[in-house]
Parts: sequence; structure tokens; C-alpha cells
Amino acid sequence: MPLGRTHDRITWWSVPAAGAAVWLVSGTFEAAVSAACAYLFAGLMFGGDLDTHSVQYRRWGLLRWLWLPYRRIAPHRSLFSHGPLIGTLGRLLYLAIVTVSLGVPAAPVFEWLTGASLDWQGAWQMLSLWCGANTSTVVWGLVGLELGAMSHSLSDWTGSAWKRLVRRRRRRRVQISGPRLLR
Repeated sequence: MPLGRTHDRITWWSVPAAGAAVWLVSGTFEAAVSAACAYLFAGLMFGGDLDTHSVQYRRWGLLRWLWLPYRRIAPHRSLFSHGPLIGTLGRLLYLAIVTVSLGVPAAPVFEWLTGASLDWQGAWQMLSLWCGANTSTVVWGLVGLELGAMSHSLSDWTGSAWKRLVRRRRRRRVQISGPRLLR
């Protein structure tokens, strides 16, 4: 399993390739930028290691406490943290639930302190209209989130497989050379 710095290097070096691939497939610059930004966000802040005291977790700064329940819910390197689609969708769902759970009770306090009136229905309509008008950009952003998370998981899986392979080869050398030394 690579260290956080290695994951970061992989993310930074592969962002241009991910953006270029999306540009080639989608044919639009907006989709490529959306996917590349989401890929970068997923690789640096929204990947599978939010279930441990990792670099990704610490990058949330004062908001990292939001991820404490997630750390208890999702076992490390499980399907729910590192799994294809399930891991990213689970983190998105978790973040949405936490945001709504904290935002709804905080809204009246915000209105009382500031005297401002929040128009939830108008905000929801505006968001819905924007997503409807930019469906491709939203979808490619979600693809970028998944690709960024998968680059993390794939590097974990390949790193672990490499370590197992090296260990097996060392064991075989010891088993092969061990009896010869006794002769």
C-alpha cells in the first residue's frame, strides 16, 4: 500500500491524462475540466482513505471531524471505502446526509443571527435548473470523482500485490537455498 505522498504524486501526474481522455471521449472542454477537477479532488481529498487518520482526512482541516462517523462505519480497504462505484457513491451519500443534517438545524440560527432570509426552494430550483442545463458536465464530474478514487484504490491493490509477490519469491529462495546449505 503506497504512502500518502505516493498517492498524491500519482494523482498529480495522472490528472492531465484523465482530463485529456475525457476530452477525447466527450469532445468538450467543459467536460474535461469538470472531470479533471473532480479527479483531483477525489485523489487529494475524497478518496478511500477517509476511513483512516490519513493525509486525505487531515486535509479537511477544521472540518475533518465530519468524517469521524464515516471512519467507524466503513472498514478500511473494504468494498465500502475502496470499492468501485460503491465507495464513491457511499462517500457522496454520507457527505450529503451530514451536510443536510447539519445545515437544516443551522439555517434558523443563521437567519436569526444575520437577519437574512434563506430561500431553500429557490436555491433547490436554481440547482436543479443548472444541473438540467449542464447534465453532461455533472455526469463527467461524477466520472472524474470515480476515476480519482479508483486511481487510489488501484495503486493500493497493485502495491499490495507487488509486496505479496516479492514475499513469495523471498520465501521460495529461502526454501530452495536452505537445504543446500545443510548438505
